[in-house]
Amino acid sequence: MPDPHRPFDHQPRFTSRLRLSRRAAAVAGALVLLNNSVPPTPSLAAQRPVHYVALGDSVASGAGVPPVDDLWCVRSANNYPHVIARALRPAAFTDATCSAARADRMESQLASLSRGTTLVTLTVGYNDAFSLGLERCTIVGAVTRQGAPCRTSYQRMGRDTFQEEIDATGPKTAAVLRAIRRRAPHARVLLVGYLKVIPRGRRTCRPGEMFTEGDRRYVAHAEDRLNAVLARAARSAGAVFVDMHPASTGHDVCAPDGVRWSEGLLPSRATLPFHPNLEGERAMAREVLGHL
Repeated sequence: MPDPHRPFDHQPRFTSRLRLSRRAAAVAGALVLLNNSVPPTPSLAAQRPVHYVALGDSVASGAGVPPVDDLWCVRSANNYPHVIARALRPAAFTDATCSAARADRMESQLASLSRGTTLVTLTVGYNDAFSLGLERCTIVGAVTRQGAPCRTSYQRMGRDTFQEEIDATGPKTAAVLRAIRRRAPHARVLLVGYLKVIPRGRRTCRPGEMFTEGDRRYVAHAEDRLNAVLARAARSAGAVFVDMHPASTGHDVCAPDGVRWSEGLLPSRATLPFHPNLEGERAMAREVLGHL
């Protein structure tokens, strides 16, 4: 099994405008192949050499999406960082993403950075608060279909502890971004947000999701709140936020097979429950490439 932390070399440094143009064209061509999307600006394509380090949790690692690149971290060779690397063909690529990562426990991944790192993607925050609420509301919804019992369980003397936990994710994520900047001061840093997983409106798909009607709206609001918290964290730390919500609208766990980018409790595509499938990982890569 290849060592996921060992940089690999593809080509020597480009020294001619012709070769730079070819590299920029390759990036644009990869985007077109991914989804006929608009080519990125040439800012990163003109930066040589590119040393790319990917950080993050199971959404970034592509947990459950074949083929497996690293068993310990449940990392896929088709996660969005690998898709990006195949498009950019960087001089060096280190995928340090690992399932179960949290914003307050990123030291081992941060060790992959150096002053020579020129590009960093990070996806983190899901496990710090949101995933626990998702699990709780799923369990409660399996017992009853009435009201909003999960939302009620989070109410404490006029406070909503789930919302408070999500809000607390912001400062922790901003701290990770500042740590990245200290270790890789010359890198372009992108905080990549999460796909919309929870269906909106009246669409349901039991047993793909088991929320009550009230709790489904509650969890969807929490998902939007986390997205906003991460966007603020990126701005406060001087990073670029890649907002995945606009692109993933309509591709939630209750969308038809072949349309959805995230799978529900009983995945029909290879991935973990409430995680991106292969199309979801590719969609995340497209959005990142569009920011480069």
